[in-house]
Amino acid sequence: MPDFLPHPFWNFSLELYGGDGVAEACLDLQERRGCDVNILLFCCWLGASGRPTLTAERLRTILRASDAWQAAIVRPLREVRKLLKDQAWTAALPETVDATRRRVADAELAAEHAEQLKLASLHAPPADRDRPLEKRLRSAVGNLGIYALCLGVTPDDKDRRAVAALVAATFPEATRDEIATAVGLRAAGAPIGS
Repeated sequence: MPDFLPHPFWNFSLELYGGDGVAEACLDLQERRGCDVNILLFCCWLGASGRPTLTAERLRTILRASDAWQAAIVRPLREVRKLLKDQAWTAALPETVDATRRRVADAELAAEHAEQLKLASLHAPPADRDRPLEKRLRSAVGNLGIYALCLGVTPDDKDRRAVAALVAATFPEATRDEIATAVGLRAAGAPIGS
């Protein structure tokens, strides 16, 4: 949308989310584990841009701000959008319901954008794009692991496959084995993605 303030994290998120299997992996983690998709993308962006791994204390501070916005703004918009999509509204013309759903979806996207700008303002140490791939990969996976810890989630293989899809799109130059090892999939060569 043209009225969105540009930001490297937002640009990264749009590109990454459009990657192979990323939307499905993020939505799976959102539905099954209560993850905030923006936090998943933020964890990857920090690592990909060569920033150091988050501490649990720092991420908890970030999550307090993010959770309040999600609860008050994003989730209610998402619920309204889903209601408009999933229910038959015989009291309204279908084209008006579709137009309303699109406007609510636009508002939801604007709220996601606002959250991303807030996340970046809360924690964006200097980037180091020259940092070796192995360290950037480890940082992104470490951030996602800290997020799981903050959520009280013990990752299972389905979680690891979803994270692997996210990390593979973040680091297309990494091999499948490097990604499988980094995310802790039990067997190298195990399927990446959900």
